[in-house]
Amino acid sequence: MKKTPKTYKEAGVDVSALRKIHEHFKKVYNIKETKKAEFKPVLQIGHYAGVLEFGDHYFAFHVDGVGTKILVAQKMNYYETIGYDCVAMGVNDIICIGAKPVAFMDYLVIEKYNKKLINEIAKGISKAAEESNVYVIGGETAMMPEIIKGARANYGFDLVGITFGYLKKEDLIDGSKIKKGDVIVGLESSGIHSNGYTLARKILLERYSLTEKIEGFESILGEELLRATRIYVKPILEAKEKCEIHGIAHITGGAFTKLLRLAKFKNLGFMLDNMPPMPPIFKLIMKEGDISATEMYRTFNCGIGMCVLTPKDYADDIISISEKYKIKAHIIGKVIDEYGVFVRYKGRKLVLI
Repeated sequence: MKKTPKTYKEAGVDVSALRKIHEHFKKVYNIKETKKAEFKPVLQIGHYAGVLEFGDHYFAFHVDGVGTKILVAQKMNYYETIGYDCVAMGVNDIICIGAKPVAFMDYLVIEKYNKKLINEIAKGISKAAEESNVYVIGGETAMMPEIIKGARANYGFDLVGITFGYLKKEDLIDGSKIKKGDVIVGLESSGIHSNGYTLARKILLERYSLTEKIEGFESILGEELLRATRIYVKPILEAKEKCEIHGIAHITGGAFTKLLRLAKFKNLGFMLDNMPPMPPIFKLIMKEGDISATEMYRTFNCGIGMCVLTPKDYADDIISISEKYKIKAHIIGKVIDEYGVFVRYKGRKLVLI
């Protein structure tokens, strides 16, 4: 019997190695500004978006994919969620710097022509674009049977999305205004979203069938794993206009360690001391894989897909705006003067990073 991984790294995804790759890219690319440049880079590589200055505005760009959730889609032979998620991952990231997403392009590479697969991906992209108020303005499609394989013969594919947005210079949210005492408002997720699947699959699919109905769940496991990523564009953009926001973090790969990118230039940290109970899918992963609480909060969103850092006086307004769009939200923590990301779990202080 195969040894079940207990960490994301053991499952094959080394987040610390990915950070090293990002640092290497920064050194290699080493963008140099020139006095005559019409466009100037603003944020360092590794933030939620690449940003260029142009006149009185910033242009924001983001590239992302859906990860090994694709393998679940192939086994279930259902692909609409994958298209939807590809848009969601991009728009949810660029709103973290205060940008309004306006356009999306995709790169779809397939093993073999499959009308059902392509139609369902396109349908998902279209639905998510409508929810995000973005235009789908083009893309690229390639067929590479020697390179692209998948969980089912002739169903291999990968999907990448490119998102473009813009904002006025004075509206940039980069974490530089975060202060000790700011509260963290967490907006609930719809499920696993699109991160952590390499670990989740290796735990759950060793024990359960994708068509199995597990006690405590509304649907079969495959449908639970293919729940679409929640899109936060509307509540975040409205909150940005009506409230004072110091930082925003989309909880994706690396989960709550992502908060630390908002405090890069400050000796501040984040204490998550009021997290809601984990939804059933996360409890199942934790139980069946014997995964530590620390690893869960490092790898999965655990029920919170977006964090908004704000002075306490604005927290109730942000919660109300979120709930207006049928997304539950709570104060889940605060900014502290100890560098790192910490979770209070059953009376213990967990150190995530």
